[in-house]
Amino acid sequence: LHVRTPLVKSAPLSEIMRRDVYLKLECAQPSGSFKLRGVGRACALAVERDGARLLVSSSGGNAGLATAHAGRELGAQTVVYVPETTPERVRDALRAYGAEVEVRGTQWSEANAAATARAAACGGAMIHPFEGEDTWDGHSTMIDEIAEDLGGRKPAAVATCVGGGGLLAGCLRGIERCGWGDDVVVVAMETIGADSLNASMRAGEVVTLPAITSVAKSLGAASPSPAVFKMCVELGDARVRVRACDDAHAVAACLRFADDHRVLVEPACGAALSAAYFPELGALDGISSDPRAPIVVVVCGGSVIDRASMNEL
Repeated sequence: LHVRTPLVKSAPLSEIMRRDVYLKLECAQPSGSFKLRGVGRACALAVERDGARLLVSSSGGNAGLATAHAGRELGAQTVVYVPETTPERVRDALRAYGAEVEVRGTQWSEANAAATARAAACGGAMIHPFEGEDTWDGHSTMIDEIAEDLGGRKPAAVATCVGGGGLLAGCLRGIERCGWGDDVVVVAMETIGADSLNASMRAGEVVTLPAITSVAKSLGAASPSPAVFKMCVELGDARVRVRACDDAHAVAACLRFADDHRVLVEPACGAALSAAYFPELGALDGISSDPRAPIVVVVCGGSVIDRASMNEL
């Protein structure tokens, strides 16, 4: 269901970082984000392996759009539960894919509870936005593509955003499969106000944020995946750097990226881009001293943003 996406060298970011910086353009996926890799895989297995005819999702963002797209392509009925905070334009986009949209609660957790109950009651397949081995395996395929396109060059770092942790888990899985292991640092960026993984790392246990106050709503998991938290703890800061930027830097990175590359992405994606656009944040400090080792930034997508909403940020 997903497509192979371009890996392109960014001249502006390479100039800033004084080494090659490549962009993995997951914004080019048919649903608008990387989510189609993992969520699409989970949907395909549910339908083709398990015989599911109903796919149920709980996401007012990229995972919901990926589920709706996958459901349409697979010929399955799709229901997406979203919280009240989901913009009407996103609800319209879900309906355009043929999905039934149900609004429940003010937070994702409430929508997720309703979705889980619906799937159980109707015998549908519950497609979680970020948990699950199948989902992580799907996301890991982007690392395979990066490795092939770099032609044997091993990156110094892979910068990505993190919400619930599915993309991070996929990146770590792919890096391990490629044999890059200890040589490649994964920089996992959150925004302050949606920084549940940072808060959990500080606390030494999974914590739940009282509220999501960041404009990067796609990072709005009040608590990270416990399995992903465990991965980060076990690998340590030398392998996985969990960092955060403020909303201002995330939005500024989106605007600079739009000017530099003529692509509009959402603030969640801006969090990853901020690591390279703003070296003063320190997220990429001390990576490989070999200047030939590039940095790869996962441009995760922008399917829940438009010009009008970006101008309001």
